[in-house]
Amino acid sequence: MQDVRIRVGASALLCYAAFLTLYGAIAALLWWVLFTPRLRIIHRVRPVIGMISMIGILSVILQAVSGSGISYGIRMITILLIGLWLAADYQPGEFLHFGVWLGGDRTGFEFGLVAEMTMQSLLTLLADLDHIYMALNLKGIPVTVKNIVPTATLLIHKELARAKDNAELLAVRGYHHGGTLKPVFVYENMDIFAGLGAVLVLGIAFLPFVNFLYFDIEVFRGLL
Repeated sequence: MQDVRIRVGASALLCYAAFLTLYGAIAALLWWVLFTPRLRIIHRVRPVIGMISMIGILSVILQAVSGSGISYGIRMITILLIGLWLAADYQPGEFLHFGVWLGGDRTGFEFGLVAEMTMQSLLTLLADLDHIYMALNLKGIPVTVKNIVPTATLLIHKELARAKDNAELLAVRGYHHGGTLKPVFVYENMDIFAGLGAVLVLGIAFLPFVNFLYFDIEVFRGLL
């Protein structure tokens, strides 16, 4: 999907639908199967498996305690996959264009700049993690939780320090608030169909509420 406006809007609708009802989560998952480049999204197999495993463990616990673990697992995995798709299709600079289009040259520019810096930090963090995996494999050291947790903590600390350095650099160069940018967007015909499909998914998520409301109306008429 080329147009970041449709991609962000579709992601928001799909995540809301998945959070709202189980019907919405299943419909959003089907949308993900139909409209996303799955192989490119899951090319980082280890982090994806780790996140899905954590969701699975929580789902099992919730299922044993309250019986809602299956619903929770489907919803959270769907939201995770949608987030991975949004990140996988990211192109440098597009969130800045989206922010200016959405909120103008001041607030929108700030929003877009923060989003861009966040994505750059995330990509740098993933690249550093890949290098660490490669170094461990070359040395014959097994990749375990005992090795990864301290490394991940160090990487996060490094990224926070880098973010502080970037903020100081912007301040030194005189950046205060907002900026000037003319947003440019490119879209394909499939983007329109995908966007309409996301709206349909949200409608499906509301169907149980519509049925419940219809049931209440019928009961009220029977009492009259």
